Amino acid sequence: MSKQLILLGPPGVGVKTQAIALAKRWDVAYLTGDALMDDGKADDGGMQAIRRWLEQPDIMLKGWILGGFPRSLAEAEHFDALLASFDLTADVVYLKAMTGLLINRMVARKAAGETVGSIRKRLADYEAETVPLLAYYEGQRSAEDGARSRLITINASRSVAEVTSELAQLGEEHAGAARFVKDESELDSLIEKEALLVVDCIASWCGPCKLVTPLIDRLAEEYGERVSVVKLDFDSNKQVSKRFGLKGMPSVMFFKAGELSRTLTGVKPYKAYSELLMDLF
Repeated sequence: MSKQLILLGPPGVGVKTQAIALAKRWDVAYLTGDALMDDGKADDGGMQAIRRWLEQPDIMLKGWILGGFPRSLAEAEHFDALLASFDLTADVVYLKAMTGLLINRMVARKAAGETVGSIRKRLADYEAETVPLLAYYEGQRSAEDGARSRLITINASRSVAEVTSELAQLGEEHAGAARFVKDESELDSLIEKEALLVVDCIASWCGPCKLVTPLIDRLAEEYGERVSVVKLDFDSNKQVSKRFGLKGMPSVMFFKAGELSRTLTGVKPYKAYSELLMDLF
């Protein structure tokens, strides 16, 4: 599944950091608006540079992340027209953080001559410029899920790792029949309430995991009415591995009546997963 994502946020929120981290996890290319701007605006040359970037075969096939661009309503409309020419669209994520937190972050690394007052003004100017931009995206429907807005807002007042984890899961929510569990708390809730539960514990860096994922999605499609089948991101839930004694990735755990019954580690044929599940009915 190709992933296209526009990542926006105010100064100090870490848009570039998140774009780089997410691109690594998704194994896609990224481009930040800083490389395209002159005096804070993208000129025709910048748009042409984006077009050439998008035309690269690997980027067209696998997807991309664009960080910190567009910055205005006019740029957003221009960029949407460019995407439409490729028959593409992209969801938009806005990283929202408390103003006081952003000021503290920026003060800690402020350049010579910059004051708290100038930082406040930068944040205020950014907010004023992006109000119409965010309203534009908020009013559009997602191509992946027409029931929700194209704009997704994420709480970026949390740690870098927590924000990256939530961003990574956005790209997987519609990638298969088995949905992602967000954290250990949600997993515990499922273990407690589901009579039968299958948990595919995977990691973005794990090549064999990519072979197992479509098998787990098939399991969810065939048995979804009788069994809850989910995926769990190992990188964001490393304590789960120790808790259940997982020996490697991928690991598929089978729970019955709140207890771990079996764990299959490594790549197995689909028959191994389905037969084990049938034994638990």
